[in-house]
Amino acid sequence: MSGPWKKLTESAPEDHHIFKLRTLQVEDPRTGKAWPRVTLDCPDWVNVVAVTTDDRLVLIRQFRFGAWKTTLEIPGGMLDPGEDALAAAARELEEETGFRPRHVVPLGITEPNPAMQNNRLHHFLATGCVQVHQGEQDESEDIEVELVPVSKVDELVMTGEIEHALVITAFYLWRLKERGPYDSP
Repeated sequence: MSGPWKKLTESAPEDHHIFKLRTLQVEDPRTGKAWPRVTLDCPDWVNVVAVTTDDRLVLIRQFRFGAWKTTLEIPGGMLDPGEDALAAAARELEEETGFRPRHVVPLGITEPNPAMQNNRLHHFLATGCVQVHQGEQDESEDIEVELVPVSKVDELVMTGEIEHALVITAFYLWRLKERGPYDSP
């Protein structure tokens, strides 16, 4: 790598409710050539691998406009301004599904798409989940809750029933957490 890229111009952010769009002109440090780029300013997100007291995953089905189809996912959503990620995970789980966890532990933090987004995704494992109500979805959400045995995770991913990369990442982090501490050579 030949050095940092230089930002030549930056548009005022266009507010699109769940993100702000910025258009940039950047200079390639190798050639000096200017390139257009788009970035999205997004709030941080949470993803929750939720496991019930009888060893089932709390999954959700909802329509996704980018893929223009209904997907099978884990609960999650955006952090409210100033909100702690762990609190947001428990809140999103209960709002979307009506399930309340006994314990919530962090699995890790990833960058959903650093090519164009500036946010981070906080992954959590919620255990001992019990349903306390039917859920209180946001006005624009249309979610169906589905309980699936934990033993079906690999099958759901391998058959393409679950294709969402951020959900698969959460499952991977969960598997690493179950494996125990990482010992470097």
